[in-house]
Amino acid sequence: DFREGGGGGRSLHKMCDQLDVRGVPYVVRELKIADYIFFVGDKLAPILIERKTADDVAGSLHDGRWEKQQRSMRKAQYVLGGGAARRCQICYIIEGDPNKKKVHGGNVGRRTWFQSVEDVENAIDQLPGLGFSVMKTKGHLDTIGLLAKVAQDVSWKAKNGNIDVTLTYKQFISRVKALGDEIGDPPTEREHKNPAPPVVVNAEHIPEASANALENDGDASDPQSDAQSNVQPMTSTAQPLREENREEYAELKKMPIAQLKAKCKERDEKIGGKKEELIARLLKPRKPEILIMRVRRKEYVPKVPSSNAALMVALLLNHVPGTPGMTKERLMVLSEETGVSKESMSGDGGFYDGWSGIKQLQEGDPALVRREKGHRYSLTTQPPETSGRAVAHALHILAHREGLCNCGNNPE
Repeated sequence: DFREGGGGGRSLHKMCDQLDVRGVPYVVRELKIADYIFFVGDKLAPILIERKTADDVAGSLHDGRWEKQQRSMRKAQYVLGGGAARRCQICYIIEGDPNKKKVHGGNVGRRTWFQSVEDVENAIDQLPGLGFSVMKTKGHLDTIGLLAKVAQDVSWKAKNGNIDVTLTYKQFISRVKALGDEIGDPPTEREHKNPAPPVVVNAEHIPEASANALENDGDASDPQSDAQSNVQPMTSTAQPLREENREEYAELKKMPIAQLKAKCKERDEKIGGKKEELIARLLKPRKPEILIMRVRRKEYVPKVPSSNAALMVALLLNHVPGTPGMTKERLMVLSEETGVSKESMSGDGGFYDGWSGIKQLQEGDPALVRREKGHRYSLTTQPPETSGRAVAHALHILAHREGLCNCGNNPE
């Protein structure tokens, strides 16, 4: 829809640029229903997606658009999904965290909307029961990546004849207008509630009923007996002790806090907190030595997770030394996909985004990242033991230890 991202005067052009980077063909038009629709030729695919930022949800709740849009989407589902069978996916992409959109008074978006964080979160949580799947993203870069996956899935299904497409957009709108309002009522049948999203997303965003439907229906052991048989001693950070760490834990337990803090400092771990927290840090695998040595020399080390760490890991995974560097646009996309930054690389609507720290990566001797002609970027490679690639490899290891990196290839 041409009003997406605030229209052409705001973020729409950025979203289109990201679709170009991903090679996804698109057109921008005024849409009467939904924000994103998908075509196979000139026929509509049975998928409708509405995108809402957290403050968009608050604004829609305030002015009544929230329920009106849902009613329109369900009527559209009826048309595209073969009538009462409703074989059409209607989805919400929820972008951003409501807690980060609070203004003075604790409301979300604008104070005069009178919508609290709890109001917004409750409205989102009710969507599956109203017939909508929900996909959550960190920001618009993450959203575009998700839309690209949906487009790829539609393309694959079309090539394999696994998708029903019969209506042009004009026919679709005409039939929706002819329906009575009762067709847009919330579903009462269980089969039309708690739908799974069109593509696989983070499991925590899948409604419980949909997640259960994906599980194996085979025999399962008694969860209570399993829980009892797997009870292990826990540290204060709620991590179970490994067998090989029991002796080390006992030795660390005997040490005074001052000695534990000294050990943490030597390993570049935080030195604050209670004794059990200090011990838990010392029981973790030691950080790669290159990161520890840089800290001792007072050289910059990107934190994990962070945007700068995501930029470096993306370059490590996707750029071949000796070839032209990567453009900012491509690098931002790949950085978002790594998962190494918990915050969206596109920022939170403010002045700063994930690119704001790039200058810090270009400082030092040697620098971690260098800028080439044509505003392209690559990791430094010399000297090999202290280069940007060596540091990026160490950050990649940490990202996997923290369960952040999505590359599927653990460097350890």
